[in-house]
Amino acid sequence: MLYDHPLEMDLTARIKEASAQGKPPLDIHVLPRDKHWQKLLMALIAELKPEMSGPALAVIENLEKASTQELEDMASALFASDFSSVSSDKAPFIWAALSLYWAQMANLIPGKARAEYGEQRQYCPVCGSMPVSSMVQIGTTQGLRYLHCNLCETEWHVVRVKCSNCEQSGKLHYWSLDDEQAAIKAESCDDCGTYLKILYQEKEPKVEAVADDLASLVLDARMEQEGYARSSINPFLFPGEGE
Repeated sequence: MLYDHPLEMDLTARIKEASAQGKPPLDIHVLPRDKHWQKLLMALIAELKPEMSGPALAVIENLEKASTQELEDMASALFASDFSSVSSDKAPFIWAALSLYWAQMANLIPGKARAEYGEQRQYCPVCGSMPVSSMVQIGTTQGLRYLHCNLCETEWHVVRVKCSNCEQSGKLHYWSLDDEQAAIKAESCDDCGTYLKILYQEKEPKVEAVADDLASLVLDARMEQEGYARSSINPFLFPGEGE
């Protein structure tokens, strides 16, 4: 689908401006949205519609009929974490289109994302969104932990000996549902009371940041029972209207 809807955009001025301001170059709270993301949404709907039926079909048909302003309002609400303003059945489609758009822009930025100490490293250094989970990689980055952005798909390095949320290191604990060799664990921090999942490619090379986060919701329930709050958010688990 992305090949059918390429994005041509010169981000040079934006990158320089953001650098001078100390902001992410594609900051979701600052960067004006081009209508390209809505084109991606309609293309996504057209691709999915033949496979849909029942309530799911009704949802995407409602999105098809929504005005440009209504779609922009839903996007703004999601970026502002105002999840009660967007129904949980529409939010994943809106976010998927925004994610495609931001990923296209991120691919136009040269170099690798870096997040330095004291720069709110719990947020994506490219767009300022939250991580969905973290990954301990294999290959040339063997053993390094990268946080995975839930919007633009950027991955940025954060050392493993510090909490990814508050950067403290004295009270970290690791939890799993199986054993110490589990491919998916939760790293909790008693300093800030949060947790983030860590996925280990060395134990399961095909582990995936978003899908395997969803596949391990039982671990989330365990962490909630232990009194920890999640420091990340999965776009397929947005709370919606009245939830």
